[in-house]
Amino acid sequence: MVWSVDNKVVLVTGGAAGVGAGLVRELLARNAAHVAFLDVAVREGAALENELLNKFGALRAKFIQCDITKEGELSEAYKQVFDKYRRLDVVVNNAGIVGDNEMCREMIDVNFCGTVTSTLKALSIMRADVEGSGGAVINVSSSHAFKPSSLSVYNATKAAVLQFTNFLAGNESGMKVRIITVCLGPTDTALLHKRNLNNFAKDAHGLTSEPQRVESAVNGIIEVIQRADNGTTWMISNNDMARDVTKKVRENLKGLSEISEPF
Repeated sequence: MVWSVDNKVVLVTGGAAGVGAGLVRELLARNAAHVAFLDVAVREGAALENELLNKFGALRAKFIQCDITKEGELSEAYKQVFDKYRRLDVVVNNAGIVGDNEMCREMIDVNFCGTVTSTLKALSIMRADVEGSGGAVINVSSSHAFKPSSLSVYNATKAAVLQFTNFLAGNESGMKVRIITVCLGPTDTALLHKRNLNNFAKDAHGLTSEPQRVESAVNGIIEVIQRADNGTTWMISNNDMARDVTKKVRENLKGLSEISEPF
């Protein structure tokens, strides 16, 4: 059964550029009622909001300046969205940064801590057992969560996002919120070029390849929103369609749990 984004209220973190901006545009093109997007990039965010309001009409898009590593700002952003639209149907935790290990604190704060905090705030509004209407939370991880590379801290943050999301989804009982992980392969965004990570694609796949198009990542995320079950993990890479890799992820986790010592 396909779950439509039509007439839904959506919040996207890291929505001013790259995959986030592409996702905001596509959600509105597919008739989402309202899309709020958070980012620290004020100029890019304001420009995108203006573009979207001109194209789709008043009130359809809302840019909120927000540093997701600051809980007060994130709480205020969620409050603005709920106060304005009175509900929240989908949250895509897309905000993330990539860099060398010297950026370790920044990557941990944005990629993992920010995702965790945003997920918990989303659930506090959306979960049906506290008067929410249910919905979906999509947490964006990476293909780097599965394979060692020189970007060890980045890899670790994305592996942590994957584990957190799967463990949380396992305790979903009564919430009526699907909690899903999307693992993106290297994608052709400005951030990738800004950090001069020439070996990013090679590290992720063990071979030289061109990063996938932003449109491929965006369409894959939309597909996941529409049809993914709670607790599933999806891979979007190499400009292919989204692939359900839940079985392999669970098999690996089961193998690890079987050799672990009891606490």
